Amino acid sequence: MSSVEEPAPDVSAKRKPSRSLIAATPTVRTVPDRTIYKGRSDFRPKTSIPQNISAEEYAKQCCQAAINSRLSPFVLHPGEYQMLREYINHLQVTIYLNIRNGILRLWQRNPLVSVTREEAAGCAKDYRFFDVADIAYEWLIRNGYINFGCIEVPNSLSANQITSLKRKRIVVVGAGIAGLGASRQLEGLFSQFGREFGPSEGPVEIIVLEGRGRIGGRVYSHPLHDQDASKLGDDKRATADLGASIITGFDNGNPLTVLIRGQLALNYHSLHDNSLIFDSDGTVVDKTRDALTERLYNDILDRVAVFKKKPTVEKTVEGDKELIEAGKDPVGEGGRLISKIEENEVVELPPMPPSPPRSGGSPFSAEVDRLTGKPTSATGSSARVPVVEQLRKLKWEVKECVAKNATFELKPQGSDPQHPILGKTMDAVLEQYQKLTTITPLDLRLINWHYANLEYANAANVDKLSLGSWDQDDGNEFRGAHAMLIGGYTQVARGLWLSPRKLNVRTKHVVKKIKYHDGEQVRVECENGTVINADKVVVTLPLGVLKAGTVEFDPPFPEWKQGAINRLGYGLLNKIVLVFNEVFWDAGNDMFGLLRDPIGDPMKQASYEQRRGRFYLFWNCTEACGRPMLVALMAGEAALQAEAEDEESIIREVMAELSKIYPSIKLPQPVETIITRWEKDVYSRGSYSYVGPEATGDDYNLLAKPVGDSLFFAGEHTCGTHPATVHGAYISGLKVAGDVMNSLLGPIKVPSPLIPPKPKYEGVYASVAGQKRKAERSAVERARELKEARLGKYEEALKEALHEALGERPSKPFRSGANPFLLYQKDHWFRCKAKCDEARRKATGNPEDRATRNEVRAALGLMWREAPEEEKKPYLNETENNKKNNTQAVQEFKKRLQSWDEAAEKFTKEWKEKNPSIPDEEEKEAMRLAEIEVAEVKRNRKLNGFMDDSDDD
Repeated sequence: MSSVEEPAPDVSAKRKPSRSLIAATPTVRTVPDRTIYKGRSDFRPKTSIPQNISAEEYAKQCCQAAINSRLSPFVLHPGEYQMLREYINHLQVTIYLNIRNGILRLWQRNPLVSVTREEAAGCAKDYRFFDVADIAYEWLIRNGYINFGCIEVPNSLSANQITSLKRKRIVVVGAGIAGLGASRQLEGLFSQFGREFGPSEGPVEIIVLEGRGRIGGRVYSHPLHDQDASKLGDDKRATADLGASIITGFDNGNPLTVLIRGQLALNYHSLHDNSLIFDSDGTVVDKTRDALTERLYNDILDRVAVFKKKPTVEKTVEGDKELIEAGKDPVGEGGRLISKIEENEVVELPPMPPSPPRSGGSPFSAEVDRLTGKPTSATGSSARVPVVEQLRKLKWEVKECVAKNATFELKPQGSDPQHPILGKTMDAVLEQYQKLTTITPLDLRLINWHYANLEYANAANVDKLSLGSWDQDDGNEFRGAHAMLIGGYTQVARGLWLSPRKLNVRTKHVVKKIKYHDGEQVRVECENGTVINADKVVVTLPLGVLKAGTVEFDPPFPEWKQGAINRLGYGLLNKIVLVFNEVFWDAGNDMFGLLRDPIGDPMKQASYEQRRGRFYLFWNCTEACGRPMLVALMAGEAALQAEAEDEESIIREVMAELSKIYPSIKLPQPVETIITRWEKDVYSRGSYSYVGPEATGDDYNLLAKPVGDSLFFAGEHTCGTHPATVHGAYISGLKVAGDVMNSLLGPIKVPSPLIPPKPKYEGVYASVAGQKRKAERSAVERARELKEARLGKYEEALKEALHEALGERPSKPFRSGANPFLLYQKDHWFRCKAKCDEARRKATGNPEDRATRNEVRAALGLMWREAPEEEKKPYLNETENNKKNNTQAVQEFKKRLQSWDEAAEKFTKEWKEKNPSIPDEEEKEAMRLAEIEVAEVKRNRKLNGFMDDSDDD
């Protein structure tokens, strides 16, 4: 192994100190996993299952934890299915899912502390299920569902391994979110599984090579010139997010929720779609007209969805939903293994619940999120409704000359019949609507505003998008409010870099060549002369860089990899940042839209293409930035125009448009302006990926697939479920770390049998009658099972009817921190811990000694008490605001809950009266036989004077 020729430079940026966890940059050791040194006999079942809540409530929390981890609570992930199909039967799937969901619950409830094997074993309800818990625990860790992020993890390395000079080296190319996430996850995986590499294998060496002089990649919070004017306080910089800026929902599985809320404790500003849209002359567009045209646009988007390509279905198996929701394990041993009967039992993996529609009673399935430009769902349901009837549902008047039975010609459009495109097909639908109803130039301007928003979502003109696969990730959207991070998105990148210890990131190391061959080390060459040999290399270069071919791969990529690179598109979005000394716009609106005039005939759709995305949307970033700031988006063709035009003319034009919107105000000139040109950035060459005309969703999987046994890939363009997003990049980093670990350790070793059979105990005095009842099935048990099944289905039908009528029961609102000391403790824990560890080592003379949690807490309490009022003030203010918000949220929740419960009680009573639960003939017969059996037992008791020991009826 050759040595690295250049030491790692300091990548730290000049910035004011932060209150977040990442500011302290402590040097701390990983937490030793004490369960490694324990025997299996020390573990106890049910120790991680709380006893102060009902089984149903525990099951509800477990199911929600699975959803918050992007997993179905009731279905095996395809990876779990492949791992377990040879070892468990269908009955045991439910046992596995209950344990897996329980482990996820432990993690989701406190992601500041890693989950240990002992805690995972405590999610099992029987000693026989410890192997199941161990397998679930390892699968969740390897695949990045638990014990990830900016925390200490259990350390399995022995003392000999820690001092060993023999170690593996992994190079990660790129210090964006994918590269940093992969590096941090690899570090954690090697800590937790290092012992499996053998007693002489030392800790892994991870080197991150970054061409820029900074970290973050396309996540870049550019510091503004005048920091003294910032209203964010001394702990955060005033920045402009030139790349990614929006967190698209914290709920239903966004892994950034764990980082931002659970570990780094970053502040954020929640966004609301309370926007106004201004016409091209500066007047406010009537909201009724806006809603009318939005319905028509959504209908167009939904109609063309009939051409969607069906996604590839992966095999998996479902557990018993009723038992999982009840928090129960199945009774019995089950039947044959899944692999023996899978041709009859395999089911499709159900999608995660889609984001809820923005309004009720919609006549179509496509609903567009204005904050991201993406539809929440589009199924093609509109195409099944007669066009005249659909127009009337949309509240559009049909022209008198149109026949009642008028039809709609819906055909794929595009220059290549084999690869139709979205934009031209939507245009064709719109042109037909123009023949059926009156669409004014204002309507066309509004519709094209939505076109521009769709081009923002895809970073490309709609004429570049595949008709069948452009939204292949549909249904994977997260829920909850969108948000901007106060102080900038780069804080996430810095958190991954610094916590819990600094990663070895080498900036200004532009990789020019990667030479790889199976069975040999990979040679990475940089433009500055640095050469590094590595066991594995993870490439997180943006798709635009891969397309440009500026990094040479020797040998060249195989055709399947290069073909996917060529087919997938890589688009462009640019921003115009305007910083002012004062706010002259409505500070209460997080954004406002601007309609654009066409070039040419205002009644022709083609006239709008060039200008519709030009300053079409303004973000109000004042809350997140700390300075009065507007950010105008340049989407579609306008993004390309921004690359070619000079800054002065662009700023002059955008200010002229703002003057139309606010004619009564003499607008101040911006004190600072920034225009992004991401296509000219040689380290990105664009913004994010999209599905080109010849591409499909499978191309994302091909880009994620390793080449040989040493070259791995990550980045938003490798995450088919969440492409073109920061969270998608981070998910890809977690996944590729697991792939690297699997390539080194091999697949998870599953013991056989995974679940040993239950021991059978029979009493000494077991009678022949008692043994017969055990051998055969008890009639009483059969009757009870039938009754429970009937009542269970009855309750399920009631729940479904109740949900359909009233929706979900209101959930208790999240309570923000109301204790200033706890907020202070979260920010200063690692800094204080490092000092306490050092003091402890000096006092004991043991270099491996560490301070206890109680010692750290006591030291933190002293720090808080002695802290000056000025330092306490932000925490006290934040606590006061949180208390007010919590009180208001609880009051509103109680009102909604009372209203829902009253309505539910009334509905339940009426529903049960209309739908009584009546036993069927099979259950009646079982009840009759049970009565006979009970009578026989009583008779035997009288004759024998005792009850059979082995009869547990």
